[in-house]
Amino acid sequence: MTTTQDCLLDAAEALFVEKGYAATSLRSIAVRADANLAATHYHFGSKQGLFAAVFHRRVTPINEARLAALDALEVDSAKLDIRSVLEAFLQPLVKADAAEHLPALISRIYSEPQSVIRPMLEKEFGVVAGRFVAALSRLLPDLSITELRWRFHFLVGSMVQTLSLTMPLGSELAEDRPQDKFERLISFAVAGFLAPEPLLGESL
Repeated sequence: MTTTQDCLLDAAEALFVEKGYAATSLRSIAVRADANLAATHYHFGSKQGLFAAVFHRRVTPINEARLAALDALEVDSAKLDIRSVLEAFLQPLVKADAAEHLPALISRIYSEPQSVIRPMLEKEFGVVAGRFVAALSRLLPDLSITELRWRFHFLVGSMVQTLSLTMPLGSELAEDRPQDKFERLISFAVAGFLAPEPLLGESL
């Protein structure tokens, strides 16, 4: 049974993707959801709370799958290598539900001001990122934790780009399957994590 809360989340997601955070009002969400304006305040407290709830609903199953995959790898250490860790992080994005709902939402969220999205990203991904960076640190002991955090940051940026743009610029080929895109990304990221730590301060 679809609840008022579900209707509000569906309406909010559609409008946030279509118009952006600043241009979407709680009243327009209530109208789209065929709900009372007071219901938005009751369930979510504010527009920021509703925006965070929209994001939370989509990323929670993905983060749960990521951590479950990482847990399984850490139990069977024979399977634990850089590629398997990156697969555990990225493969949940290939699932049908994620492939359907996430690209447009992720594109919109990462285009919003940092003051709006940074608290959400820290809340939703802080623990997950910490777990994966720790796993990579055990596999790459020669890299500093600062360097690993930056490389994981670059991985996330590449992930967002892969979700947001369906094809590389200048490409005239048929679009790859989501699985193929992420296989390419994983191979690219493995090479990046294996690269030696740069000597910072030298001219490029």
